[in-house]
Amino acid sequence: MRAITSFSTSGHLLAAALLSATSVVYAANASEQTSPYSTELPQFAHLRALEARANDLQENEAQDASGRGRIIAGWRALQEVASKTFLQDGSVHPLAHIAKLKIASLLYANGDIDAAIALAEEGIAESRPYMADYPIAMADTAALLGVLWTQKGEPERAFSMVEATYRDFTKAVADQHKAGAVLAKSNLEHSLSQITLRLGRTQDALDYQRASLDTREASLGPNHPDTVAAYYNYAQILRRAGQMQEAEAIARAAVERASAHVDPSHPSYARAFEMLGIVLANSGRPIEATEFLSNALELKRRYEGADTLIFGYGIHNLATILLQRRQFGEVRPLFSEAEEIMSRYQGPSSAFPVLALAYNGQASLALGEPAEARRLLEDAYSRLGEDTKDVEALSRIVPDLVRSLRLAHRPDKALDYAVAYEQRVLESDTTDAFEIAFSRLLRVSAMPLRDDRMLSEAAYMVLGAIRRSAAADQAAGLEVRHLAAIDLVLETAARHEDPSLMLAAMSLVSGSDIARAASRGTEQLRADHPELATMLSYRRQMADRLEKADRAMLMALARGGNAADLQVELDEASNEYEAAERALQGRFPAWVGSGLQTTPSISALRASLKEGEAVLAVAPVYYGSYALVVTPESAHAVQLTTSRKQLVDLANALGTSVRVGAFDEGASHALGHAFFPQAVRDRLADTKKLYIHASGPLGSLPFSLVKGWGEDDDDAAWLTDRFVLSYISALAPREGKSPDRVTSDALNLVALAAPQIANFTTATTEQAGSAPLQISDFFTRTSVDGSAVSTLPPLPGTAEEVRAIATSVPWKSKRLFIGVEANEAAMRREETSRADILVLATHGLVAGEIEGIAEPALIISTGAEASDDGVLTASEIARLDISADWVILSSCDSAAGMGGGLPAFSGLAQAFWQAGADDLLVTHWKVRDDIAAFVSSRTVLNYLGGMTKADALHHAIRQLRTESNIEGAASPFAWAPFVLIER
Repeated sequence: MRAITSFSTSGHLLAAALLSATSVVYAANASEQTSPYSTELPQFAHLRALEARANDLQENEAQDASGRGRIIAGWRALQEVASKTFLQDGSVHPLAHIAKLKIASLLYANGDIDAAIALAEEGIAESRPYMADYPIAMADTAALLGVLWTQKGEPERAFSMVEATYRDFTKAVADQHKAGAVLAKSNLEHSLSQITLRLGRTQDALDYQRASLDTREASLGPNHPDTVAAYYNYAQILRRAGQMQEAEAIARAAVERASAHVDPSHPSYARAFEMLGIVLANSGRPIEATEFLSNALELKRRYEGADTLIFGYGIHNLATILLQRRQFGEVRPLFSEAEEIMSRYQGPSSAFPVLALAYNGQASLALGEPAEARRLLEDAYSRLGEDTKDVEALSRIVPDLVRSLRLAHRPDKALDYAVAYEQRVLESDTTDAFEIAFSRLLRVSAMPLRDDRMLSEAAYMVLGAIRRSAAADQAAGLEVRHLAAIDLVLETAARHEDPSLMLAAMSLVSGSDIARAASRGTEQLRADHPELATMLSYRRQMADRLEKADRAMLMALARGGNAADLQVELDEASNEYEAAERALQGRFPAWVGSGLQTTPSISALRASLKEGEAVLAVAPVYYGSYALVVTPESAHAVQLTTSRKQLVDLANALGTSVRVGAFDEGASHALGHAFFPQAVRDRLADTKKLYIHASGPLGSLPFSLVKGWGEDDDDAAWLTDRFVLSYISALAPREGKSPDRVTSDALNLVALAAPQIANFTTATTEQAGSAPLQISDFFTRTSVDGSAVSTLPPLPGTAEEVRAIATSVPWKSKRLFIGVEANEAAMRREETSRADILVLATHGLVAGEIEGIAEPALIISTGAEASDDGVLTASEIARLDISADWVILSSCDSAAGMGGGLPAFSGLAQAFWQAGADDLLVTHWKVRDDIAAFVSSRTVLNYLGGMTKADALHHAIRQLRTESNIEGAASPFAWAPFVLIER
């Protein structure tokens, strides 16, 4: 698994650790009186005062640019005099070399990276003969230089140097147990961990970081701030190794120990929170992650200051999480601020400022500003330099730069960048299969005379690499670089009229979102079944083997080498992986059902549609927006003329206007024109039922609000008047699960309504607002803001709603849980599990709406058991046993997604599917009780009268608008939020 950034929490933490420990290290060196070069010896007494002054400055001077300048001057004074002090063999005193090491770390802190590297290289080479006498200074500088070389794209060189230093250092300090020696050894182990991780040696990285942790814990104790730092560094390596449960456990341990034993002003306190946020972001919990990172940033602001390098890292980390959540507008000012701070301290050409520019370029392109994206990305590219070997940094820059140049009608320059990038990728030994495949697609797509077969092959190779990565780490979701690649694949599919390719790309995006939304439920399943955890671990090993074999094959093919033996290994790896998948399917079908599904075929999707039915899939993925139209007779891939940004802005404007009781006619018509160009209208001319598949931000748009089917802006017809609308979560063949006619006495009804919200427990409210910034205050189920829940309005009308449904026809059985009975215990009862229709009439909450609730939830009554806290979250729903043919969520915001860029169907709806339910009736915004009661009861009556579910809802909404005589019923605010989501 790739990190959110190249070194988002590694290099800077090591550097900070080195700089904060310098006073200990230098004092230890100065006190080595057994050394033949000690300034305590009479012949070197003239160096004693200079060394003491330099150490005093190091320990007591302000750690800002001015202060570091004075410290550097102190070490340079020592260096100058030491370089004129000769030993018996004619060589200069080693303090002339050691001073260079100390100056190098200060130059790094000042942001003069190139000068720091050059001086460190020189100092280490000159000091190596004196390792036994100055081991700590040598070790600390070697650890820092190893990370800097790795950031510059030279991990092999870094490993050779740091490993040799580590070997010599352990011999030199074998009998020493001083704090400085312990930290230096741990720093070397941490540096080796970062380097081997970059080299793709994941197990070695884990072993080195574990050794770093053990070194500190054994010497400093488990609760020392430096030991806490080793814990969160170990969590980082576990995260990058894909061991997310272990990473979260270690990160939480770091936070717990920091909260209990470390002063909040110590840097390790904030960074422990920061690492847990990063781990949670990669575990499919971006809402929680954002909160942890935000609080870590506030701690840094409070105790370290806003104009500090550490604060710049904090901004950068928060921005990367928001970028992962596809909140492109919010990240740009954050990355700009981070780039400014880190350029000032590290130098504009160092890793983090370059990455900040690159990510800002990505966000600008996604926001429909290719000219600004090009400016930022060209700046980032120039800072790396023409001879850079940092392919990981290039992979964040070149793909979007090529795209922005093509949009600027600069095809020649775009091709030059694409060709050069592919060459760098093929020259590197650390690239992954995705980078190899994507670099090829970039080059082929940028060529003026394209080979259609080669272009198609390259596009499918990219999708295959992304799919394998997403399947191995479903909770993390797709990275922005993956979205950029998929956007190019979609553009290719539309340009070459390849609906199969477009279907494969769209299903990968939506499937990844669904799998990510389901990750919290699958986490619990894994925790409950150790056998599943073992099988998943083995599957991960097979996935890593397959990735390695795939990478080797792609590299050989690109280089024109002999791939016969590699094909054998690839086939064996693929067979082993597929065998692991089949074993999981047979033993744990619930886990497999919630994961990334196989790509459907156009022919199967077409064959599953009845006469008069069609599928319209709309995907605003990254820069562009695309549509796939499938009917029983044909399939058509279209690139819409409206960009992603324009489409999302129109959808937001329309949705916002309706939610405040208005209606944006212009946005509605503009969306209609965007979704239904002539090519789409022609293929839907005979369609009566339209299945909508909307990914990304469009997942929260009720398409019934759209007008503008034709070119005439005066067209006043709603889309819901043209089609029977239904929404689908996945682009899979329609199974026709709803019977054409049912009889009421064959069905069982269970309904929960009117929970006693006023009695919601507030016992934890005081705790949530007590001492700030403690782990117990954040994101545990005991930290729900009970006072906020208690202020939600009561829902007495929902009781009448479910009674109306219950009395409308004779049921085979019916059970109503109203008031205090509408609790979690009722959800676990047998009659609820076997209900054919399950109605939940209560408040629905979006993720983050109330503090402590980081996923969608339903509010119900509290129960007798401690776990029945009145908040039924999506992950708790997923663990229930529900076989209902239809779940009606007559509640507020029940279509809500998980946040983090996930569409509506990925929230509560996905949780009920995991629990075993079939189709769902949900709402997009807060609904009046009388409106909800009418639509729900009429929909059920229509369904029991023989209509399909889609027809039943369609006619219920029409009845609401034209027959109900309910005040305000004709307003789209009343009828538009109701949608049917079919599994």
